[in-house]
Amino acid sequence: MALADKLARAEASESNAAERRRKLDQQRADRQAAAQRAVLERRLSATESAVSQVIRELPAPKPEKLRVLMLGASSEGDLRVGREQKRIRAAVESALHRDLVELDVRPAATTADLLDGITKFRPHVVHFSGHSNEDLIVFEDETDTPHEGVIVSARAFAAAINATDDPPLLVLLNSCRSAGQLDALVADIVPFAIGMADEIEDGDAISYAAQFYAAVANGQSINSAHLSGQAALQLAGLDGADLPTLAWAEGVYPSATLLVRPAE
Repeated sequence: MALADKLARAEASESNAAERRRKLDQQRADRQAAAQRAVLERRLSATESAVSQVIRELPAPKPEKLRVLMLGASSEGDLRVGREQKRIRAAVESALHRDLVELDVRPAATTADLLDGITKFRPHVVHFSGHSNEDLIVFEDETDTPHEGVIVSARAFAAAINATDDPPLLVLLNSCRSAGQLDALVADIVPFAIGMADEIEDGDAISYAAQFYAAVANGQSINSAHLSGQAALQLAGLDGADLPTLAWAEGVYPSATLLVRPAE
């Protein structure tokens, strides 16, 4: 019996020692975990404080005018580009929110005007009036006499439009058969684009553009401005009302998009 008691006491002593070691190990692990949590909480607190400081220091967004780059090209002198630009300017200047629209008007526009206008003026709208078809646009050359013009592929034109950190919202090609370029533009370059489904008479193109920008400067949506331009042709008894074509990218809505929005 004495031997059995000794064995029992030895086993109990070993068990107690093991329990003490387990408790010490657990206490040590708990202290390490608590220390790690404290470090993490300090880091999170410091990060939140830094982010809050940065957010407070950021300037509030500044309201800006709608910038329209107007490019006109008629190298052979057969289009009334100057008349169109004059009508558009007059329409904007008589509109309700005329002070919220800025025009950069470039007659006899060259490809250099296109790139310079895109990168320097950073337009929200690029407007082209001149000659085109489904695959090309014709700009002018740096010459003072009538000439054949500079042919630019639709792909090269789209690349120029896209060569900026601030791409335009709308491209309006007020030129013959330009609607064939719209799908490529709205697929990869801009949210909205307008072109002509077929050949369009000078007077029809001018009337549509003048009324479109008048409606935009009066605070109408892109879709309403487009419909207003078409209605202007119908009311004037002109034949080209069905030629202006509006296209847009997936996920955007022309009826809900205003290019001019007065400050509240």
